[in-house]
Amino acid sequence: MTHEEKLKAVTEDIRRELPELMKLEKGCILKYDDDFIEICKKLPKTSKYNDNFYQGFSYDDNCGHWFYENQIEDLGYKIIGKEPMLNDVIDWFYLKGIYFSFSMYNSQIKKEHIKWDFSKPYLKDQSEEFINFLYELLEK
Repeated sequence: MTHEEKLKAVTEDIRRELPELMKLEKGCILKYDDDFIEICKKLPKTSKYNDNFYQGFSYDDNCGHWFYENQIEDLGYKIIGKEPMLNDVIDWFYLKGIYFSFSMYNSQIKKEHIKWDFSKPYLKDQSEEFINFLYELLEK
């Protein structure tokens, strides 16, 4: 499996295990056709429509998208979720029954000193070694 495929599998499992990453709020990513849109603002409900209104921007063309929450599926958007961060990975470890210190060790995998680069808070920006470690946990 490639690094990208392992990262995708781990990210999808973290999003599945942590439903708060799928909440429609700032930072949530949507897919529309072949484009990805990140929600940047949730606007207050209006008296005309009793539903949340969202503003997002496309990654590809920086184009704006505006929609009501109840329109998302009808308009063809798919909720992808937020990008997992360090705290999400720690929560995921807890749900998997994995206990760690900042020098992580898993007796089943027998790897020590897998390091999270704290200058990069998002999972997607971590080393291939770290992603491989998480993928091995996912496969156990």
